[in-house]
Amino acid sequence: MTQRTTPVITPLTPTERKVLEQVSFGRAPTDGSANLNMAPGTFSRHSTLVGHKLQVKKPPLKVQMGFVTGELPLPERLPTPAPFTEKERLLWQAHALHHTAAAIAQHAGIDQFDLTGETARLMAKAKADNEAHLIRLGHSYGILTTDDVPTPSPT
Repeated sequence: MTQRTTPVITPLTPTERKVLEQVSFGRAPTDGSANLNMAPGTFSRHSTLVGHKLQVKKPPLKVQMGFVTGELPLPERLPTPAPFTEKERLLWQAHALHHTAAAIAQHAGIDQFDLTGETARLMAKAKADNEAHLIRLGHSYGILTTDDVPTPSPT
């Protein structure tokens, strides 16, 4: 079930927005930090602060909350590389909404032990570099919306 209320967040700094954008493109801290001319540790600290401010920990959820809150501009629409099934769409949405493998699998209606393989197949089909990039592409392909609001991270 999709929540439709936005949690109260603390606005991001311009640097944090740039870091979040790099995360949304699927960049690892070493690549993202090089693109922003900062040390990898500094990049990681900014990414951690983004998570605190957006009340989520996992990179895919940071990206989703960035889009939901408007801290990250929505990407340009792109044609899908292939048709996606309803099961794939549910799995995509689950990665945008949930923190744990169990919750993702339950939302998508798949066995938790199949989650890694199903996610890898979806990322390959979507041409995503990682799960955070998958969320960005989900918005580019019109599969995800800003109505899909993750719950805040458990403490």
